[in-house]
Amino acid sequence: REKAPKMKRLLITIDGSANDATSLKSALALARRLSAQLSVVYTALPAEAFYGYAETTAPVVFDNSEEAAAAAERARAAYDSVCADWPGAAWSTTDELSGDAIARLGPLADLVVMERLSQEEGPSAAGFNAALFDGAGPVYITPPEPLPTIATNPVIAWNGSREASLAVKSAMPLLQLAGRATVLTSEDESSGSVRALKQYLDAYNLPMTVQGFSAGQLTARGRARALLKAAEGLSADLLVMGGYGENAMSALFGLGRATRKIVTAARMPVLLHH
Repeated sequence: REKAPKMKRLLITIDGSANDATSLKSALALARRLSAQLSVVYTALPAEAFYGYAETTAPVVFDNSEEAAAAAERARAAYDSVCADWPGAAWSTTDELSGDAIARLGPLADLVVMERLSQEEGPSAAGFNAALFDGAGPVYITPPEPLPTIATNPVIAWNGSREASLAVKSAMPLLQLAGRATVLTSEDESSGSVRALKQYLDAYNLPMTVQGFSAGQLTARGRARALLKAAEGLSADLLVMGGYGENAMSALFGLGRATRKIVTAARMPVLLHH
């Protein structure tokens, strides 16, 4: 079987929140699956917080050192409890915002791991955008709870776009571990892009099965929900798909702005590439 380049270095940022341990468990399970290194970067809270008020031009400085110290302690405890037994895990700290750290470090990681977003705005969303658009590689979204398996039954959301093609190429190390893939597509099996995908997977001796997907006249978010439901119906433990920006002209199955819906609602790992 032809071998794809391996994923040897994974990157995840944590912030001292209650979700750190859960995110790290999923990231570590992926690192074990790939026999990869896991770089864990704690993005430290500032010891001083600056706030400005409308009635004054002078900033008001609040001492944030106690909360910053507590967050650092929580983050390190989560790392020690989850990653202590994995020799490929490494810890570091930065004063950068998560998005800035990902933009700097992401290009030298084979995969940036992000926890599933709980909201579409704020620092987490900024970090996701940095990973997808500035990281120069694929992004892996962890599920809300670690699954017992990873990439034993992968599903590819396919529309023939550049983004979907890059996602498939990026996912090859995981697809090869699975030894197969199911393709969800609105295109006919005889279409040129589906044939091209089959030829690509055949080069790696990876059999694929094709399942039709149609969401009719649903809204973008409705179509995203339909895609997730279809993947869950196949018992997928990995969804591979193109990642599309809010202003992108192309769209997965015509979903338009659905990428954010996918990464806030998926109950399985999602690997995206922009």
